[in-house]
Amino acid sequence: MDREQAQLLLPLGSLDLLVVLKMAAATPSAGRCSVRKLAEALDVPKSNVDRSVRRLVAQSVVVDGPDGKRLNRLNARDLFSHGVRWLAPARPGKIVLGLPTAHAAAPLANQLPGDSDPVVIPLDEGPMRGRSVAPIHPSAPAAAQRDPKFHELLAIVDGIRIGGAREREVAVAALRARL
Repeated sequence: MDREQAQLLLPLGSLDLLVVLKMAAATPSAGRCSVRKLAEALDVPKSNVDRSVRRLVAQSVVVDGPDGKRLNRLNARDLFSHGVRWLAPARPGKIVLGLPTAHAAAPLANQLPGDSDPVVIPLDEGPMRGRSVAPIHPSAPAAAQRDPKFHELLAIVDGIRIGGAREREVAVAALRARL
């Protein structure tokens, strides 16, 4: 087995999760998006995104079709519904400035009661103070600030990552409605 094949067998990581979310948010045409556009939108080197997409193809989260690579929405939904809590665990921490996430952001904020300290992903110019939640990937907060649909998906996934049983149930239902 050569090095490239070995890299495809690596477990999915934080960049892979970020790429899947961006593909889901990027285009209404079945999740198609070029590696170059993904890299620019996520502010991540193109070579890293390319390796990530190849890993996702190897895991059947992204499929290689005649008109390019596209997101397998059913497998992506399963990945986030059942695996994200273990692939990218998170716990609310200290109070910081950032972007609202999980039950502090739409659409979960409309369905779940808030608490006195909302949760945020740290961002220096964020609009809200709250308990910090480590983002799935370091580039996620800035990318979410630029793309409202991506921010919504990220907030839903954070609801799955940090929520209790009831919060996860609501977040998974919201994710299913969008994927």
